[in-house]
Amino acid sequence: MSHETALPDKPLIEIASSAGWCFGVERIVDLAEKLLASEPLPIYCLGELIHNPQEVKRFEARGMVFVKSVNELPALKSGETRKILIRAHGVVPQVKQILEKRGWEIIDGTCPLVTIPHQFAKKIAEDGYRLVIMGHEEHPEIQGILGEVQGLKVRVDVIPGPEAIEQLKLKASDRVGLISQTTHPYEKFAQLIGEVLKRCLEVRAYNTICQATFDRQDAIRELAQKSDVVIVIGGFKSSNTARLAEIAEAYTESHHIEDVSELKGEWLQGKKWIGISAGASTPHRCIEEVKERIAQLTAGTGAQVSAHVSG
Repeated sequence: MSHETALPDKPLIEIASSAGWCFGVERIVDLAEKLLASEPLPIYCLGELIHNPQEVKRFEARGMVFVKSVNELPALKSGETRKILIRAHGVVPQVKQILEKRGWEIIDGTCPLVTIPHQFAKKIAEDGYRLVIMGHEEHPEIQGILGEVQGLKVRVDVIPGPEAIEQLKLKASDRVGLISQTTHPYEKFAQLIGEVLKRCLEVRAYNTICQATFDRQDAIRELAQKSDVVIVIGGFKSSNTARLAEIAEAYTESHHIEDVSELKGEWLQGKKWIGISAGASTPHRCIEEVKERIAQLTAGTGAQVSAHVSG
């Protein structure tokens, strides 16, 4: 942490310029709200709506049932049709085929930006390149990409970042196509591209990291460099939230919490500049709750609040 401007006399609470719900999350939450208002209960959703446990519980309380696989869904009577919502991270094409065959009408909540890597993955495979994906193999987004290229004659490798480059055992003659999970740090993707270029003569790279990820990572980097501590709000299963906490930790003290109940006053003691950021699945009301609680915990020091949240 380094203060480029003069420290305030009283603790200042600042919210990152880009934090909280992104377009894809707002879209699926809106779809879920409309289904709950117009369809008979329960409403089924394949996979967790978004990676935010508080939002999942809120929708469960209103009649939404989240299932992990198609085998958990009730069997429909002959001629019966019911609607099912697909999570924001999407599912593999084979699952959609099974749902349609069983009579389910799909309401696809997949973020449109999540489908972009699918398109590039297929293009890389069809053009005869070796496909390298930067991301976490168990993440639903990566599973969706793997499902898209299933059946195509292509070698696929999934690695977490440039630090795992040697696992690929690349040769100069390899024709390599690179894409990334949409929520991964763009610096890591750039480093990975550079490492592959050092080893291979023919390389294609498609920037599949979404703009919301760029904006949030840039915002927390800027905020962390002037903060004494940064509180990052979001689900512990949220990949993009974990990346934000990781970036903040490189510059200053950082704490990742799921909700306001996990905030500890000891983290704030003696701090002059307190930053707040949040993952793409975190509602703005959660950000406000944390901001207000920090203000309460630092009330004796006359904390100032600087808030400018954008989606």
